[in-house]
Amino acid sequence: MTRAYLIGAVLLASALASFAQSPAAAPVGLPAIAAFDRLPLVEDDAQFLYASSYDRTGGNDDGFKGTYSALALDARGEHVIFDARGPGCVYTLWFTSRVDGWGGLDWGRLRLYFDDEESPRLDIGADELFAGSRQPFVAPFVYGPFTSTGGHVLQLPLPFARRLRITTERRAGFYNVAYKLYAADRPVTSWTGREDASDVANMWTRPGTRPRTYPSTVRRAGAVQLAAPLTPDGAMVPQQATLASIDGPGVITALTLQPLFPLTAYQLDHLRLRAYWDGVTTPAIDAPFGSFFGSGLGEADVRAVPIGMSPSGRYYCYLPMPFWTSARIEIVNEGPGPSPTLRWEIDATPPADMGYTRDHAGVFHARYQREWPTTDGRDYTLLETKGRGNYVGQVMTVQPLRPEVKRWWEGDLRIYIDGRRHPALQGTGHEDEYLGGWSNEWLMNPYSLPMHGEPKTTGLTQVDFQWNAATTVYRFFPTGIPYQSELTVVTEHGVDNGVPAMYSSVAFYYERPEPATMVDAFDVGEPADEAAHRYTATSASVVRALTSRFEARHGNREVSDRGRDVIGRSRFTMTAPVGHGALRLRRLRDQARPQEAELWVDGRLAGRWSSLAINPDRRWADDDFLLPSSLTGGRTSLEIEVRAVGGPWSEFRYELWATR
Repeated sequence: MTRAYLIGAVLLASALASFAQSPAAAPVGLPAIAAFDRLPLVEDDAQFLYASSYDRTGGNDDGFKGTYSALALDARGEHVIFDARGPGCVYTLWFTSRVDGWGGLDWGRLRLYFDDEESPRLDIGADELFAGSRQPFVAPFVYGPFTSTGGHVLQLPLPFARRLRITTERRAGFYNVAYKLYAADRPVTSWTGREDASDVANMWTRPGTRPRTYPSTVRRAGAVQLAAPLTPDGAMVPQQATLASIDGPGVITALTLQPLFPLTAYQLDHLRLRAYWDGVTTPAIDAPFGSFFGSGLGEADVRAVPIGMSPSGRYYCYLPMPFWTSARIEIVNEGPGPSPTLRWEIDATPPADMGYTRDHAGVFHARYQREWPTTDGRDYTLLETKGRGNYVGQVMTVQPLRPEVKRWWEGDLRIYIDGRRHPALQGTGHEDEYLGGWSNEWLMNPYSLPMHGEPKTTGLTQVDFQWNAATTVYRFFPTGIPYQSELTVVTEHGVDNGVPAMYSSVAFYYERPEPATMVDAFDVGEPADEAAHRYTATSASVVRALTSRFEARHGNREVSDRGRDVIGRSRFTMTAPVGHGALRLRRLRDQARPQEAELWVDGRLAGRWSSLAINPDRRWADDDFLLPSSLTGGRTSLEIEVRAVGGPWSEFRYELWATR
C-alpha cells in the first residue's frame, strides 16, 4: 500500500465518520438480507457484479479445463478467483465438481484474505466448507451437491471494508461469485465469522411464513370462482374477478391463494394474476399463476422465501408491493373451463410503518415473457426495462421441442446494467446459474431452497449418454440487483443460441420512473474533448488506436477507438447539474491486462478503482466507479485525478452519470 494512499484512506475515513454513524445508513450483509422489506428501496450507492469461470472467447470452455478458473496465480502459488476493493459484500459463492454432479471438489483449500491482511481469516478444506457441519457454515447458508443438486453453495454474506481476496489451493473448475460494491461512504465492517445470523436463518428456514409482520396490517379475505370464458360469436372472452380494490396508500405484504381442488398444469398456465397500482391502466403484474408462484410445469413443492406453492395447498407471495393512491388486484380465467373455488387473503400495511416514502420506494412489477420456440441466434429476453430500480429475481421454464433436441442448458445467463456493454453477470450455463450442476443429475433430482431452486422436471428421457427434460427454475438475489437507468436480463438457449426450445419466465423487480442520465462525457485522445475538460496526463503513452470487441451480445462486431495508457496521473474536470443526486464515473477501457488506480475528487481520496479481470481476446469493457456523495454533494464542477497503481491504466472515454 502506498504512503499517499494510506494517508488518503485515513483522511477519507475521518471525513466519512459522521456518515458511518448515521442511523439511516443502509445495511450490508446479513442485516440487509434480514431487512426483507427494504427490497423496494433503490440503492444509488451500490452496484452488483459477478465473477465466474466463463469462456472469455465466447465459447463453452466455462470451467471444464479450468482455463478461466482464476484471475491470477499469487506469490504464494495460490489461485486467485476473486479480488475486489471495498467496501463490498459477497452474497453467493458457488462451485461444482469437474467430474459430475455428485463429485467432490478437487482443488484443496479455500482461503479468504480481508483488507490486505497477510494471513487468511478463513483457511478451510473445500469439502469441509460445503459439508455444512462447521459453524457458521451451516444450513441454510451452505448446501452441498445432494441438496442443491450438483452445486456447492455458500450464501453466508462476506462483507469487506477495504478488500477481499479469495484463493483456491489448486486450480478450480466451474465457479461463480455474486457480490456488490458500495460507494466509500457506505459503512461496512469486514467479516469476522461471529456475526449474528439468527434473523436470516429464522426467515430462510420457515418458507411459507411471512418474513415480517406488522401490527397495523389489515387483512382482506374471501373466496371466488371464475366461470368458463364466454364465447359470443365464437370469440372467447376471459372472465375476471377483483379480489381487492383499495383506495389510498398502502403496501401489500402478503398475497395468498388456496384452491379448493388442485389446479392442473393447464389451469395454472391459463389463470392469471393482475395488479394495478395508482390508477395506471397497464398492469404491473400480469402473469400466469404457475410461473408467478414458482412453477411453470404445474403444481410443485416450491419453498422459496419470496414466493412458493404447495401441491394441493397454498400459493404465496411475500414480496412487498407499495402503492400511493390505489391498488386493484384481480384474477383472470383464460382457459376453456371454470376454475375451482379459490380462497384468497391479501395483507396491506401503511407505507410509513415500513419506512417507505413515495420519493424512494419503487413500484413492484412481475413481467411475464414467453417465446415458443426461441429464435436461432438470438438471446431469450426475460426483461428489458428503463428506470431506476432493484431486480429481485426470476422464475424460468424450459420445455424442449423433442427429447433429442437437448443441450439448451449450455446457454449462459447475462445481465446488463445501466447501458454498459460489458455484462455485469456472465453465467456459465443454466445448471450453474440456478446453483446446481451437471445436467444429468440436475434434471433427475429437483430441489427447492430459500433463494434458488429447480422444483420440478417432467418428461425425463435418456438420449445417448445424457438426459433431457422440461424444467422450471427460480433464483432470487439476496438484497437484489440495483440499476440506475436500465436493465436487460437475457439468456442463451444452447451455445450461441443454437438450440431451439420453449422458454417462459416471470421477472420480479421494483422500479421508479426517473432514470439516471449521462450529464457529461469526453473522449480521451480527441484534442477538442481533452481541452474542454482540461485533461492532462503525466507519464502517459501517445494516443493509440484499438480495434476489438466487447463480450457476449455486443461481441458480434468490432469497435474502434482512440485513447491513452497512463502510468502516472491523469487529471480532468467533469460537470454535474445543479441539484444532482448520486454520481458515478464510467470508463471505457482496454481489458487486456489488470489495472488499478486511486481516484481523487477535488483533492480528496474517493477510493481505489480496481479492474483485475482480463480478456485479451475481447478487449473492450465499461466500468463504473461510485463517487461518494459525501465528496460530491452540492458540487457541480468536479476535479478528477486518476493515479495509476502498479502498471498502465487505460482510458479511452469517461462519462459522468447522475440521478435526480
